[in-house]
Amino acid sequence: MEREELIIHIQSVTIKDRIKDFLNLPRPIHEELDDNEQCVWSSNILLCATVFLEDAVNYQSIVHKVTRKYLLIYRWFSSSFIKKLHQIILMINLCLALFEQPSSFSITSDVRDQPERIIFSYNILMIIEGLTLFWFLFYISTKSTCLGIKYVQKRFWIIIFFIVIIYSLCEWFTLFIFIRQTYHGFRVRRILRPIFMIESSQLMKKVFKALHKNLLTIIACISLAFIHILFFAIMGMFLFPKSDRPDSQNTTYFSNLHDSVFQLLVLYSTANNPDIMMPAYSDRRLNALFFIVFVIIGIYWIQNITTAVVYRAFRGYFLNSIINSQLRRRIAVRASFEILRKRMSYNGSMETKDTVPISIIQTVLTSVSMNKWHFNQINHCLNELMYENEVINLDQYTHIMQLLDLNPKLAPDLDIETLNENLFDRLKAVGRSKAFDFIGTIFAILSVLLVTIEVSHHHLNTDYEDLVIYIIPIAFINLSLIIYFFLEIIVKAWAFGPINFFRSSTMHILEATVAFTCFVLQMIYIMIHGTPVMAMNRYVDVKQEENSFLTLWATTKTCNMLFIYRLIRFLPASKNIRIIVGTVIDEIRNGGAFFGVLFSCYYAYSILGMELFGGAVDELYKRYNQSNQTICGTYEQLEYWPNGFNDFYSSMVTLYHIMIVNQWYVFVNGFRSATDSIWSELYFIFWYLFVTNIGLNICLALSGDIHDAKKKRADQHEELIVSNMYDIYRSDIKEPTSTEIIQRLHQHPYINFREISSERRIIST
Repeated sequence: MEREELIIHIQSVTIKDRIKDFLNLPRPIHEELDDNEQCVWSSNILLCATVFLEDAVNYQSIVHKVTRKYLLIYRWFSSSFIKKLHQIILMINLCLALFEQPSSFSITSDVRDQPERIIFSYNILMIIEGLTLFWFLFYISTKSTCLGIKYVQKRFWIIIFFIVIIYSLCEWFTLFIFIRQTYHGFRVRRILRPIFMIESSQLMKKVFKALHKNLLTIIACISLAFIHILFFAIMGMFLFPKSDRPDSQNTTYFSNLHDSVFQLLVLYSTANNPDIMMPAYSDRRLNALFFIVFVIIGIYWIQNITTAVVYRAFRGYFLNSIINSQLRRRIAVRASFEILRKRMSYNGSMETKDTVPISIIQTVLTSVSMNKWHFNQINHCLNELMYENEVINLDQYTHIMQLLDLNPKLAPDLDIETLNENLFDRLKAVGRSKAFDFIGTIFAILSVLLVTIEVSHHHLNTDYEDLVIYIIPIAFINLSLIIYFFLEIIVKAWAFGPINFFRSSTMHILEATVAFTCFVLQMIYIMIHGTPVMAMNRYVDVKQEENSFLTLWATTKTCNMLFIYRLIRFLPASKNIRIIVGTVIDEIRNGGAFFGVLFSCYYAYSILGMELFGGAVDELYKRYNQSNQTICGTYEQLEYWPNGFNDFYSSMVTLYHIMIVNQWYVFVNGFRSATDSIWSELYFIFWYLFVTNIGLNICLALSGDIHDAKKKRADQHEELIVSNMYDIYRSDIKEPTSTEIIQRLHQHPYINFREISSERRIIST
C-alpha cells in the first residue's frame, strides 16, 4: 500500500507545477527516502541525477560543475524558457539592421524615386541594442561559470563570443555616450552580430569546424581554378593581339591582364557566355577552340573536382556529429544512474549498490524537463517493471532510457475510434475514405482553373458588360466550391476527430486554414457587394487600384489559388516521387545548421556591403544624369537602380541577385565605376566563390544524406519521415561500448566516478 501511495504521490501535479510546465521552467527537487532499505537520497543527489537526465534529453555534455549552487544555475540556464528567451533576444539583435539608419522601411529602394524612409529614434534603437548586448554578456558569463575556466579555455567559440561581446559593448558605449548620431563611419559590431547566433547552435559550430578541417583542400581547389583562369588570360592576350578595329577581341575583353582575368572569371561562372566568345569567333572559326577548351577544363573538370571535394568533406560529417551526440546522451544516462547508486543510510554511512529503487527513478523523472510523450512512455515501462521488482539495474535503466531516441512523430499516439454500422458511423466512413479525398482534389483543381480563367478575363476585358457575361457562371461555381471546401474540412474533422485530424498531418492544418480563410473572405465580399460578381462601381475602383498591394477581390482570388497545393496528395502514389519530395521537405526542416551558416555570412556580408558601398548607387545615378550616356548591357542601361547597399533590405536582395550568378558581373562593373576602385571587385568575387563553390555544395551534401536515408528506409519498407538529424543517420548509428562510456565518465573534471569519497563530497556540498 505504501508503494502504491508513493506512485500516486509522484504522479500528482499541482497548479504551480502546471504553470512551470507551461513556461518550461525547472521544478524543485526534494529529498526522498526508501523506507524498506532505510536509506535517503539528498536533494543534491536527486538534483544532480535530474540535471544529467536533462543533459541526456538535450544531447548535452555533463562536463559542468556539480555543486548545488551551480547545478541550480545550470538547470535554469539550460531550461527551454531561457533558451527561447535567448533566441528572441538574438532575433531582436539581428533585426536591428532593418531599423538602423538608413532604415529599410520605404515603399521602394529605387534611387530614381528618392524614397522617403521611416526614421526610427536613434536613442531607442541604441538602448534596445545595449540591452541585447548586456544579455549576451550575462549569457556567456553564466555559461562559462557553470562549465569552468579550464573548459572554457579550450572552447574556441566561447572565447570568440567573449571578444566580440566586449568589443561590441565598447563600440556601443562610445557611440551612444560620446559620439551619438553624428557618426556615419564604419561600425564593426554590426558585422559581428551573426557570431552570437553561431555560438548558440552546436550544429552551426560543427559546420564551421568541418570547413576549418577541410579548408586547405578547398583553398587548393580554388587556387587551381585561379591558376587555370590566369593561364588562359595570359594566353588570350597572346592569341588575340591588339587591333585597330574598335570591336576587336583584344579591345573588348583582353586589353590588359585585369580585364582578361575578370572576363574569364565571369566565363567560369557561365554568366557572359557566349558574349565573350563572339568577337573572336566572328574573326576566325578556330578562335572558338580557346573558349571551348577553357570551359571544358574549368567548368567540367576543375569545378566538378571542387564540388566533389566539398561534397566529400561534408557528406557523412554529420554522421560523426550525431554519433558524438548519441555518445553524450549515453554518458549522461549512465552518469545519472551512477549518481543514484550512492545513497546514505540512517546511521550516516555511505552505501553503493548495483540497483536503484524504481520509486526514486520516478521521483527524478517527474522533475526532468522532457517531451510529454517520452515521459509517458518511460514512466509506463517503469510501472510495468515495478510489478516484477521494486528496483532497477543498470542494463534495465539504460534500455528504458533508450526510449528517448524514439521520435514521437514516427509513432503517433492517435486514438481513432472504431466505426459501427449505424448511419452516423457510415457517414464518418465516407469522410475518411480515399474517394472523398480524391473528389476534393478534383474540385480543388477545378477551382484553381476557374480562378485562373476569371483573373485572365479580368485583365483582358476592358468592357464591364463583356466581363460579366464571362464570369457570372464562373463566380457562382467557384462560390459553390468554396462552400464545399468549407464543409469538407468540417466533415473530415468530425469523421476523424478534430485532434486526430489536425495532428495526423500539417497539410490538414494548411487546407483548413485556406478553406476557412476563403470562405470568410467570400462571405465578406458578398455582404459588401451583395453578389459574388463584381459590381460596376467596384470594377471601376479595382481598375483604378491595380497598382495597390492587395484589394479584397485580389486577396480572395490569391487565397483561392492556394488550393493548388492539394495536388501534393497525388505524390505518395509513387514511392520514388515521395522520396524526392520528402528529401526537399526534410532538407528544409533539418538544414537549419547549413542555412544558419549561409544566413550568418549573408547577414555579415550585407552589413559589410552597406559600410563599403552605401550611397554608391546614388553616385552612379548622379553621374548618369550628368552624362546621360550609357553603354549597352551596363548597370545604367539595364536600370538596376533598385539594387544597391543603401539599406539592409536592399543589400540582402542585391546579394541574392549576385548569388543567382546571371548578370553578376554587371553589378561588379557598376560598383567599381561608382567607387572608382578596382579593389571593390574583390567583395563580389569572394561572395560568388563562397556561395557557388562552398555554400551550395554543402546543401548538396545534406541532400545526398537525406535521400540515401529515405531510400534505405523505402527499401526496408519503413516510415519515410525524417524530422530531425538523428532520423537521417538512425540506421548507421552504433551503440557506444561500455568501456568507452566509462572512460569518458572517468574524465569528468568535477566528479571522480572511481572513488566513493568523491560522492561523499558531492552530498556534503
